[in-house]
Amino acid sequence: MTPDQQQDLLVEWNLYESRQKKAILSEYRKTHSGKSNRNELLFFLKKKLEIEGYWEKIGLN
Repeated sequence: MTPDQQQDLLVEWNLYESRQKKAILSEYRKTHSGKSNRNELLFFLKKKLEIEGYWEKIGLN
């Protein structure tokens, strides 16, 4: 994931409400038990937020 994609993903993530974030993070913890890292979380969020299609439209892929 490029730095621009990471930045865009975090901008999108910040648009979510607190309760939505908690639910998504809870799902992440269930599927990634034990140690996790930033890249795994970002990849999970990319899939969960379904942002790749948007990136293709704006040329961020």
